[in-house]
Amino acid sequence: MKTYSFFQGTPARILQDGDTIDLGGRVITALHTPGHSPGHLCFWEAERGYLFTGDLVYKDTLFAYYPSTDPQAYLASLDRIAALPVEKVFPAHHSLDIQPEILIRMKDAFRNIKSEGKLHHGAGTFDYGDWAVWL
Repeated sequence: MKTYSFFQGTPARILQDGDTIDLGGRVITALHTPGHSPGHLCFWEAERGYLFTGDLVYKDTLFAYYPSTDPQAYLASLDRIAALPVEKVFPAHHSLDIQPEILIRMKDAFRNIKSEGKLHHGAGTFDYGDWAVWL
């Protein structure tokens, strides 16, 4: 594909926490959920209870060891999304067979890691069966 080129346009706007996007009858709310990266966003469709988690939540090993990740912010973001009345989770990676209860399990696991004083880079990998976190 020698003719491929990256999009060179200008964004219509920069999304901020709480901004909404109307997709023609479907309203999506941007939620600033740092942790995996400083500017990470999840997208919440309240009417259907759909949560699009991007790189924040998925089955497999969550990468939180990069210098650009923030394990403490990750926990705060998990606290935030676990409080939502989620009916369906749509992650960015791996399996779409992911149930909303994983949000609670991840939040609780991160809280436990924090209570052990290990919620920091270099603490290792913590395996929870269908998911893990590498700090």
